[in-house]
Amino acid sequence: MPVSVIPFNMPDPSEIPPHLVDMLKALPSDEAVMDKAMELLTSIEAAETMIYERVDENGVLGLGGVSSTDPGRAAELKKRLAAETFYNQPLENAGEALAAQAFASNSPLLVMGQVAAGEEVPLPAVLKDFLLGGESGNIGFLYVLTLSGADERPLGALTLVRPAATGPLNHEQPNITEGLRQVLNAILGS
Repeated sequence: MPVSVIPFNMPDPSEIPPHLVDMLKALPSDEAVMDKAMELLTSIEAAETMIYERVDENGVLGLGGVSSTDPGRAAELKKRLAAETFYNQPLENAGEALAAQAFASNSPLLVMGQVAAGEEVPLPAVLKDFLLGGESGNIGFLYVLTLSGADERPLGALTLVRPAATGPLNHEQPNITEGLRQVLNAILGS
């Protein structure tokens, strides 16, 4: 199956335990996303790699950070993504960025499929290379989760990257992920 970008609705959220919500609220907003939320999502095996793209108060897209179960790969991906020209641009001008694509579709996105050699895909080239390590292969499952304030102002996106061998989010993972996304919306939007 070629690479598909599919808008989707998140499932009903699971309730996040109050002590975890309080812990997240006590942190600076970026730290709540980068350190604790990503740690929580890793603990439920929602993703091996996560990319946080943030939108500042002026509507400019930036790279918030990268987390992975392999810190070396996370550091390399962060370094390569930080050099991308779509960062430090207004969100509406950052077309190749996953956050920009999700906000343009007004929906979280699921990106999945097989890449043939030489095929154009709707991913930043750096991310395609990171996922494939070459010209072709299966990119796995990427969930681009939008983060918005109460006024629907874009605040960023959290992309969960799951290898093809792991399969899509399953069982309670989507519900916990949605619950955490809603908590992050409130934290980032305050």
